[in-house]
Amino acid sequence: MKKWLFRVIWIPVLVLAVMFLVANRQLVAVSLDPFNAEAPALTTPALPLWAWLMVMLFAGLGAGAFGAWLSARPKRVAARADRKRIKELRQEVTRLETRLREANADRETPRTSVPAAEPPLLQSEDA
Repeated sequence: MKKWLFRVIWIPVLVLAVMFLVANRQLVAVSLDPFNAEAPALTTPALPLWAWLMVMLFAGLGAGAFGAWLSARPKRVAARADRKRIKELRQEVTRLETRLREANADRETPRTSVPAAEPPLLQSEDA
């Protein structure tokens, strides 16, 4: 389905775009002065129309990428704080596991200062 959609929609769009770019090869100077159209104070050098279109396309892509990166800043800050908190928690878990192992090792070692008492023998009255 995706291949079919690509072929039906995007191939004709791409063909029309190439035809437009090839048909408009004349040199165009872009005016940056909105007040004086006859003798603009700010103009760009004359370049083919397709070059200006490509420059604007890439400028738009760059501006969109920058906007997306800028809007994701709060998520990056939160992720950085989460990573820091996770690192702290892992260190605390390691420290607590070490303390637990030490406590268990102390409990398992025999105490030599207190002799172990022998359990009393149960004797039957029948014997």
